[in-house]
Amino acid sequence: MGMKRMAALSLLLFATACSSGNDGKASGENNAGEENAPPQVSTEPVTIKFGLSMGWLGPGEFQKYVEEPVKKRYPYITIEPIDLSKPENGFDKLMAAGNIPDLVMTASPIIYRFVGTGMEDNIEPLIKKFNFDLSRLDPIAVESVKSASRQNNLIGLPWTMHFSGLYYNKDIFDKFGVPYPKDGMTWEDARELAKQVTRMESGVQYRGLEPDKSTRVASVLSYGFIDPVTEKPTVNNDNWKKIFELLKSIYDIPGNNTPRLAGAGIDQFKKQQTLAMLASNNNLPNLKDAQDLNWDLAQYPSFKESPNTGMQVDEWILHVTAQSKYKDQAFQVISTILSEEVQTEAARNARLPVLKISNIEQEFGKNLPYLQGKNLKAAFKTNPAKALPVSKYDSFAEEYITRAIEPVVRGEKDINTTLREAEEQISKNIETNLQK
Repeated sequence: MGMKRMAALSLLLFATACSSGNDGKASGENNAGEENAPPQVSTEPVTIKFGLSMGWLGPGEFQKYVEEPVKKRYPYITIEPIDLSKPENGFDKLMAAGNIPDLVMTASPIIYRFVGTGMEDNIEPLIKKFNFDLSRLDPIAVESVKSASRQNNLIGLPWTMHFSGLYYNKDIFDKFGVPYPKDGMTWEDARELAKQVTRMESGVQYRGLEPDKSTRVASVLSYGFIDPVTEKPTVNNDNWKKIFELLKSIYDIPGNNTPRLAGAGIDQFKKQQTLAMLASNNNLPNLKDAQDLNWDLAQYPSFKESPNTGMQVDEWILHVTAQSKYKDQAFQVISTILSEEVQTEAARNARLPVLKISNIEQEFGKNLPYLQGKNLKAAFKTNPAKALPVSKYDSFAEEYITRAIEPVVRGEKDINTTLREAEEQISKNIETNLQK
């Protein structure tokens, strides 16, 4: 979410307190007067199937933010997780098997994987039914659900957002006597700094900077890969050429020419510890097991024409499925996750909440000893770019344009050829799907 906006919103004090959890009311509901009292929900034992990619969460987070608080507030609700990252749990397979979750967690940049499955549903009637106060959530986060899904109504509610940051290995900088990265750097600054720490030392190749996926960097300037209205590719143009030229200039640093995208970059930074700088989203909870890594955080590099702006809004969204027979109880699970108690706990464990919490910068990461002394304020200096609307063809396009940088780095193709071929391949994929 917008970090400066979040910092400003954090100064707000809430006039409405969360329910204690023993009165059967969902947290976030308006309890002012019996006329606004939430509906009575059956307390018969029920199992809520919750579909999510478990690997997105750190150790114990599902229990901390979902299972335990739900069991405390609603003892009659049992949560059954369904790991969507397993091949047998793809949305199409779950639909075919009739094993449809009651709840699904998606992320705004890849919400296209969920929209169109037939599971999506308008959540606004449940919001109204339970008198859930949307004004207590960050408005940018809420609006981004609509903009990403291209729906006029809300098909879910966000509960946490990523931030953009530049992680760096202090030992590598110390080894080569190079000053640490600092807040406010541009991509050009980061590239020049990377040149100083990309070195071969005692048979070990140290890389200076991994900028991560081209789609993430492009999202800073709101460059998408498919126009969701015309359903035409938007990659063969000067915008994407600019992104590829930047990335190539970083990978062209001698010794830095092996892209390690997404999880591979995190592993090189955290496990192999041969990567000096990683531009990425919120990896703080996942650094818990990297106790021997001497790292810190700096502000995400910016483009000169868009200062203090990071990657597009990247949030995790909770959906009640259209097929659920327990919509009320599923919404009670969502409202519990969005309670002040759970959202504050998430913030203290370095998950950025969407609920407006007082003193967020002081609370953020408070529970994690390994974050003490880190420059966590860097996370609040960068605003996210607006969320890009998604297309049902984004899955192929995103993967293709992400990998398209690799032959450019290897010198096998020039950028113009690569982008032209990307446009052709994305167009063919769209045409093939239209004919089905």
